[in-house]
Amino acid sequence: MIRSSRRGMLAGALAVPAVAGLPQVSLARDGGTLLLHDPALAAGRRLARAHGGEVLAIAGDRIRFARAVFARRPALVVGVSRHADALLIEEVGREAGYVPVDSGVDGLKRQIDAARPRDSGLVLGWVLAPRP
Repeated sequence: MIRSSRRGMLAGALAVPAVAGLPQVSLARDGGTLLLHDPALAAGRRLARAHGGEVLAIAGDRIRFARAVFARRPALVVGVSRHADALLIEEVGREAGYVPVDSGVDGLKRQIDAARPRDSGLVLGWVLAPRP
């Protein structure tokens, strides 16, 4: 089980806009930046529309979905989802050799705060990158 603190999850949430704005980033992996979002969340839908790279809606069995995502070996996996989905996808990512990226940026926080009145539940932004 992954132990995650609120501070760690917030740091991941704040990192999303920095890498979401760089769809051509490459970290010596096969793929580029991949955005995962919960289509039921307004913040996720807005980020998906704004993202210039490949976008996948989180759907179906979360573990199988995440395994298929990480089998593609993307350079970065950026996500906007509820806490439970973030934890499951992060766990599968860790098994595949990915770790959370911890850099602070305010853009996604503002976007999530603007969407919060329309979104039920906790909305998180997060980024996973291959281990160095």
